[in-house]
Amino acid sequence: MPHLIDAFDDYNDFARTRYYIICFDKLPSTLRFETPFKESKESMEVVMASFDAEKLELREVFKNWSTEDDKDSDSSQDYPFQYLLKSSAKDLLLWVSLLNNELFVEFLYDATDSDLEQEVVSLNKTLRAKFGTNKSPTFKVLTHSSSHFDTEDVKSEFLQVNIEELYNDDFQEINAIIEKSLGQEKSGLILLHGVPGTGKTSYIKNLLSRFHENNFIFIQNEFVQDLLKPDFISFLLKNRNSILVIEDAEKVITTRESSSENSVVSTILQLTDGLFSDFLNIKIICTFNTNIERVDKALLRKGRLIANYEFKPLAAEKAKRLLESLGHTPTNTEMALADIFNFEEKAFDTAGNKKKIGF
Repeated sequence: MPHLIDAFDDYNDFARTRYYIICFDKLPSTLRFETPFKESKESMEVVMASFDAEKLELREVFKNWSTEDDKDSDSSQDYPFQYLLKSSAKDLLLWVSLLNNELFVEFLYDATDSDLEQEVVSLNKTLRAKFGTNKSPTFKVLTHSSSHFDTEDVKSEFLQVNIEELYNDDFQEINAIIEKSLGQEKSGLILLHGVPGTGKTSYIKNLLSRFHENNFIFIQNEFVQDLLKPDFISFLLKNRNSILVIEDAEKVITTRESSSENSVVSTILQLTDGLFSDFLNIKIICTFNTNIERVDKALLRKGRLIANYEFKPLAAEKAKRLLESLGHTPTNTEMALADIFNFEEKAFDTAGNKKKIGF
C-alpha cells in the first residue's frame, strides 16, 4: 500500500505524478499550459477564477505563499503563488504556479474518462484565450555542452519591413532572390555586409517574421571555432534544411591566407557546396562590416553564393521621403537607417551618448 511519503522523489521534491498514482491507483495523462504572465496577487486571483472549483469539486491539497519579511510590509498583498488542487468527483489533479512572471498550469487526469478529458481540453482552451500571447516567430540559438551541441528557442517580435521604402532600389532584386531561396531545399551562402546602422539586422528580423516556419539557428561569435568540431556535423545531421545565421562574421569569412590553417571557411565550403551540401540543405547567412575584398574568394564562387549585397546609407531622395513620413524636417543627403529612426532635429549632430536602435 503506497504512502504519502512515496510521492517524494530521490531529491525529496514532491512529485505530482507519484501523488496521482497514490491517490487514484492509475497512471495520469497530462496537459500543460505555460505563458508569460505578471506575477502578482491580482494575477493569481484572475487565474484561479478561471476554474469552476464547484463543478469539479476541487479542494486544496496544499499551497505555497508569497510574502515579504519586512516588519512594515503590507500583509494584504500576501498571496499563494502555487496550488495543488484535487477533485473529489473525478480522477483529476490540478497544479497552478505563478512564479518568475511565468504562469504554469498542469492537468493530471484519467484519459479513459472521456467527459473529464473534454473538460480538461476545454479548460486549457479557456486559459489560452485569456492568458495566451500572440504567436510570434521563434529562432534557435546554438548551445554547446561538454558532450554535444543543442539549441535553445528564443521568441522574437514580428517585424515585416517595407523593402521599397527602407532600402535602396538595387536591393529589391536581391531580396527577391533571397526569399525565393528560403523556400527551396538547397544549400548556399548569403553575404550581407555594410557599415553599421544600414539595416542588416532589421532585414534578418524581417526574414524571421516572413519565414517563421523555417528553422533559423543563430551562432554566436564564441562558437565560431566550434564549427570545426566533428560533433557539429552530427548536430547538423539532426537539423537538416536549417538556416544558420552568423552576425559580425568577419572571423568566419576572411581569406584563409590571413587566418589559421584550420579555417572555418573550409567548413562553410563543405556545407554550402561540398559532399554534404546536397543532403543537409544548409543555408548560411553571414552579416559583417568588413570590406568584401577580405572575403575568401572561394566563398564568392557562382553556384555556392545565393546572394551578396552591400548595405549603404539610404539614397538622399528616399531618406527625405522617410524623414517626412516620420514627421521630421527632411535633409538632402543620404542617411543610414539608424540615423533616420533616431533623428532629432535640434540634436542631430550632438546626440552625445544617446543609444541608437540597432539596424
